[in-house]
Amino acid sequence: MYSDVWKQLKEEKKVRLELEKELELQIGMKTEMEIAMKLLEKDTHEKQDTLVAHRQQLEEVKAINLQMFHKAQNAESSLQQKNEAITSFEGKTNQVMSSMKQMEERLQHSERARQGAEERSHKLQQELGGRIGALQLQLSQLHEQCSSLEKELKSEKEQRQALQRELQHEKDTSSLLRMELQQVEGLKKELRELQDEKAELQKICEEQEQALQEMGLRLSQSKLKMEDIKEVNQALKGHAWLKDDEATHCRQCEKEFSISRRKHHCRNCGHIFCNTCSSNELALPSYPKPVRVCDSCHTLLLQRCSSTAS
Repeated sequence: MYSDVWKQLKEEKKVRLELEKELELQIGMKTEMEIAMKLLEKDTHEKQDTLVAHRQQLEEVKAINLQMFHKAQNAESSLQQKNEAITSFEGKTNQVMSSMKQMEERLQHSERARQGAEERSHKLQQELGGRIGALQLQLSQLHEQCSSLEKELKSEKEQRQALQRELQHEKDTSSLLRMELQQVEGLKKELRELQDEKAELQKICEEQEQALQEMGLRLSQSKLKMEDIKEVNQALKGHAWLKDDEATHCRQCEKEFSISRRKHHCRNCGHIFCNTCSSNELALPSYPKPVRVCDSCHTLLLQRCSSTAS
């Protein structure tokens, strides 16, 4: 019996050494997880700063877009006014052309009248030689009328030249208006390019927001894992590992230990049970493989797993 107890003591020491090694590994994993959490928090802060910078850029682009929209509206209103001016100028030119046609018709009529007067005077000279004085008087009157008509013709020509100059000025203004219209089209093209850049920036911001959401989800998952590890460590720290000589009866069924009823430790709570009350095995966070646990810890851990899964 002494040799059996000695072997059992050696086995318990060996198990204790293994547990100490596993505890050291768990502490190392805990420090690594804390370092990873700090790195994740730092990366999250950097992503948030970049997101704030991109949002500021988006606000600036929106302001530029609003300014370009106001400029485009002003350009369209000025273009409409200029189109109205062009239509009024075209109406004036049409009126000037009609007046010029009327003046030409009057000029032709005066020339025909002069030719008819000359013909009549020539006929009168041939037919009525005795009435030369009266005819000369009429001829002088006709010359005066002709001079007045020539003066009117000259004034009409001057008016025509002035109208031509006005027409040329209107053509120049219309060409300037066309140039301004081309500039307005260029501004519209720039506005469309700015709108495309705005859409690209919005797409980039949406992608970064989605990446931040994914990182936040991962961070929350890692935080939940850390909380589970902390709970397990607290559970390990809170429950003392009982020695073999401290327990003479099973903690659950309270039957006395003997050679046939051996002692078994629960790897979760640290208490000593018989084989019947600790026949279950579960994978704990501090153990990579399934280990022996008591019935009460088994039911408690299963309930916790089901609640976390839901």
